[in-house]
Amino acid sequence: MKNILVTGISRGIGKATAQLLVKQGYFVYGIYNTEKEEAEKLKNQLKNLEIFQCDFSNRKNTEALVQTLRKVRFSGIVNSAGVVILMNFNSFDVKEWEKTFEINLIAPLLLVQGLKENLEEEASIVNISSTDGLTGGITGIAYSASKAALINLTQSLANILASKKIRVNAIAPGWIGDGMQASQEVLKEAALFNPLGRVGAYEEIAHTVNFLLSEKSGYINGTTLIVDGGESSTTYLLRKEAGL
Repeated sequence: MKNILVTGISRGIGKATAQLLVKQGYFVYGIYNTEKEEAEKLKNQLKNLEIFQCDFSNRKNTEALVQTLRKVRFSGIVNSAGVVILMNFNSFDVKEWEKTFEINLIAPLLLVQGLKENLEEEASIVNISSTDGLTGGITGIAYSASKAALINLTQSLANILASKKIRVNAIAPGWIGDGMQASQEVLKEAALFNPLGRVGAYEEIAHTVNFLLSEKSGYINGTTLIVDGGESSTTYLLRKEAGL
């Protein structure tokens, strides 16, 4: 049975990914932070799931987790844990900027770097970025910048780990699920500007992760797959505004 490390399994994309991968026959090592009850509930539901708590905003916690996991051989890592902290550009707290980068960028780097010797040949790493990392943001500038950096890190890791035939790819979701706990009004607005007329489902990202972990994507490396229903298509938005 192949082992997969999945971060952020207590909710959202991470939870849906853990559920799907266990169903596909993987054993999942899942990482959560504060939502212990949700993580334990998921563990009770899924036979082949082991859970660990880690606060990725704390560097020592991340390093301790790496030491704990060094006894395990992995065929894949899914860096799904993330945080978005909205901030006013004129008055934002640099500590919140640093926390965002610690969780969204440095933690995935430390996990891959620390566990690289535990990865099987032809293993696959999937980083969950965001379309915000392609376009920038207004109030979520730290989030957008960290996700852009994660895309670049994905490309670098793909080059570095290629000698071991380890593939590294990213997924850039658009609006998915509850949009990291966005209001219903915001989600309805997001759906209006999407060619498919809706936001995506967590399960749709999980299926994309499953594809990138599998041998079916064996020649995809250093790539960021945009999964947003066509939202980032400028042509569509222009046609919509023109009433075409």
